[in-house]
Amino acid sequence: MRRNTIIYCLLMAFFAIVGCGQESSVISQADERVDSVLNALDEAISDSEIYEDMKRKRIDVIKKELSHPEISVERRYEINSRLYDEYAYYICDSADYYVEKNMAIATDLHRQDWLSVSKIGKARILSTSGLFAESYDVIRTVDKSCLTQHQLMQYYKIIEDNFIYHSEYAQDDEYTPLYEHQVEIYRDSMLMVMPEGDFWHTISLAQELMLQQRLDEAKDMLQQRLTTLQRDSRECAVLFGTLAHAHMLANESTERMICLANSAIADIHASIKENMSLRQLAEMLYERGDVERANRYLKKSLADANAFNARLRNMQSSRMLPMIDASYQVIQDAQSSRLQWLLIVISLVSVFLLIAVIYIFRLMKSLRDARDRLINVNSELHRLNDELTVVNQCQSATNASLREANVIKEEYIGRFLQLCSTYISEMDSYRKMLNRKAATGRVDDVCKALKSNSFINDSLREFYQNFDASFLNIFPHFVEQFNELLPEDERVVLKPGERLNTELRIFALIRLGITDSQKIANFLRCSITTIYTYRSRLKNRSLHRDDFEAQIMKISSFDA
Repeated sequence: MRRNTIIYCLLMAFFAIVGCGQESSVISQADERVDSVLNALDEAISDSEIYEDMKRKRIDVIKKELSHPEISVERRYEINSRLYDEYAYYICDSADYYVEKNMAIATDLHRQDWLSVSKIGKARILSTSGLFAESYDVIRTVDKSCLTQHQLMQYYKIIEDNFIYHSEYAQDDEYTPLYEHQVEIYRDSMLMVMPEGDFWHTISLAQELMLQQRLDEAKDMLQQRLTTLQRDSRECAVLFGTLAHAHMLANESTERMICLANSAIADIHASIKENMSLRQLAEMLYERGDVERANRYLKKSLADANAFNARLRNMQSSRMLPMIDASYQVIQDAQSSRLQWLLIVISLVSVFLLIAVIYIFRLMKSLRDARDRLINVNSELHRLNDELTVVNQCQSATNASLREANVIKEEYIGRFLQLCSTYISEMDSYRKMLNRKAATGRVDDVCKALKSNSFINDSLREFYQNFDASFLNIFPHFVEQFNELLPEDERVVLKPGERLNTELRIFALIRLGITDSQKIANFLRCSITTIYTYRSRLKNRSLHRDDFEAQIMKISSFDA
C-alpha cells in the first residue's frame, strides 16, 4: 500500500513538472510573438516619416492635375474627390477643404447626386473630428433617393460611426446604452443594403456575431477576409482592430495585443492619423508594466490625433496620458535616484582606482625594467638560436650530401668492381679464343677478330647499362623530375627498352658531381663539342635557363 502511494506521488510530481514546462513553453512562445510584432511596430514608427513622405508625394501628383488651365469642372470635381479620399483620414481640415469645393461645384451644376455624396463626405469629416451635432445636421439634408447602393451604405455607415463616437465619448450608464442601440439599428440598415462579400458587410456581420457571443464564427470570418487585403491599407487596419475587439471579448489578451499592433502598423504604413489601435495598445502595455513603450505609443497616438484634428481621439489619449506619464516619471525619478547613488559609488570606486593606478604604475615601471632586461636576454638567445639553426641546416645538408656520396660510392664501387672482374674474365676468354685460333693456324680469323670492334661495342653497351642501372637505383625518379624542368613538347622520350640516353647520361654525370665537359666526353666516348651542344641546347629549351644545372642538382635521390 505504501509502495503504491509513493509511486502515485512520484507520477503526480512528474506530470506536474511536465505540465509546468509545457505551460512555460506556451507563455514563452506567446511572449516571442508579442515581442516580434512590437519590434515591427517600433520599426514602422521610426520609418513613419518615410510613409508620410510617400503620401505627400502622391497627393502632390494629384494636385498638379488641378493646375491645368483648361481642366473641366467635372474633371475638377473628380480630382477633388481623389484628394478628399487621400486626406479623409490624414488631415481633416484639408479633406474638408476639398469636399467644400465639391459641394460648391455640385450646387453650381445642380447635380443633386454629387451634392449628396459630398454631404456624406462632409458629415464623415465632422464626425471623425468630434463635431457630432454638426455631422447630424449635414447628414439629415442628404437626399437618399439619388444615392447608389454603395453610397447608401456609406450614408448609414456615417450615422453608425456617429453613434459609436457618441458612445465612446459619453462613457456612462445613461446615454451609452442608447447610443449603442442606435448603432445596432443603423448597422442592420447597412447590412440590408450592402452586398455579401463587401468589406464593410464582413465587418458589420462580424460585429453582429460578436453581439450574439458567436466569437469563434466572427474570428474565422475576419481571418478569412484578412487573406484578401493588402497589409498597408486602411481596410487591413480596421479589420485587425475589429479582430482585436473579438479577442478582447474572448479574454485573449495576447492575441488582442498582436492584432492591435498589426492594426497600428497598417495605420502607419497607410499614413492614417485617425486611429485608435495605437492608443488601446498603449493602455494594454501600461497594464502589462511596459511603461516606457506605453508612453511612447500614447504620445505617437496623441501626435496623430493633433495632426488630424480629431477631438475625440485627442481626448481619449489625453485621459490616459497623465497616468502613463506619471508612471513614466516615477520610473525616471527612480532611475535618476539610482544614477545618483551609482555616481556616488562610482566616485568612491574612482578614488580607489586612482590609488590602485598609481600603485600599478609604479609596479609596471619595475616590471618594464625587468621586461627590458628579459627582452635583451631573449634577443641574444634568439640570435644564438638562429645561428644554431643555420649551423644545423648546414650540417643537415652536409650529412645529406655525405650520405648521398656514400650511397653513390657504395653503388658504383660495388658495380664497377663486379664490372672489372667481369671484364677480366671476358678478356681472358677473348685471349684464349685468339690463342686457339692462332694455334690451329687460323691467322686470318685472328686478324679479322682483332680488326672487329664488336667486342668493344658490346663491352660499352654493357658498361652503359650498368651505369644506367646504378644511377637509377640511386635516383629512381631522375627521368620524371628531369622532364619537369622542360616544356611539355621538349621533354625527353626514351626508346622502348632504353633507361637513359646520351642526353640524360650527360646530366646524370652532372648530378653525380662530374661537371667538367672533357671528363664527360671521355666517359661517354664522344667529342667535347657534342657535350657542349647537348648542355647548351637543353639549357635553352628548359623552363629554368638561368639555373638549369642548379635545378638538376636538386633532383632527389632515393632517400629524399
